[in-house]
Amino acid sequence: MNLSKIDRAVQRLEARLPIRQRQSRLDEPLRQLHQRILRHYLERGTAPKATDLGNPGDWCEQLDRLATDGIIVLDTAGAIVGAYPFTSEPREFRVTTRYGTVDAMCAFDALAVSSMFELPVSIESRCRLSGQAITIEQDRGEIRVTRPAAPLFAAIAWNAASAAGSCSATLCCEMFFIAGEKAAQDWRDEGPDDREMFDPAEAHALITAVFLPLMR
Repeated sequence: MNLSKIDRAVQRLEARLPIRQRQSRLDEPLRQLHQRILRHYLERGTAPKATDLGNPGDWCEQLDRLATDGIIVLDTAGAIVGAYPFTSEPREFRVTTRYGTVDAMCAFDALAVSSMFELPVSIESRCRLSGQAITIEQDRGEIRVTRPAAPLFAAIAWNAASAAGSCSATLCCEMFFIAGEKAAQDWRDEGPDDREMFDPAEAHALITAVFLPLMR
């Protein structure tokens, strides 16, 4: 594994999504609220409402603070629709655990869930380019791609990030799986300065460097 490549990518991602640093600056009740939101997503497959959490206090004010920091995503009505790595939107990254199935924001986020919550998962997705089905069995750092037989890559189009929208609606939409080395190479060669690809172990190392601290 190329650790220098991972370190550079972590810095590049955190320049766009500094969620680890921002969560670390929250007071303890807000950090705990964020963690309860994440666990609710994991266990229920959807975002919590105010009535789902005990003693939520000033729910709207707390959520607004988390959303302002880019830690969660709210809709126009103020309801939670995303909390990295999870989303309420149907996307092409479905993560199944002993609790059920939940949508992940992107390919990298899907690979973070097992280590964040210390449990085995199954990931169902598809190649963004060919549409072929992808299945990954994962138990933290142990990652096994059961289909397709071709090499699998997690891809990032870094130039998709935009200050005009949340990371969930911009960069995350361009973080996906590609099946096949030639297809991945051809995709990267179309924009070598802004496109990057990682094997599953590299993608896991990148995203857990950012997301593991969120549950500590």
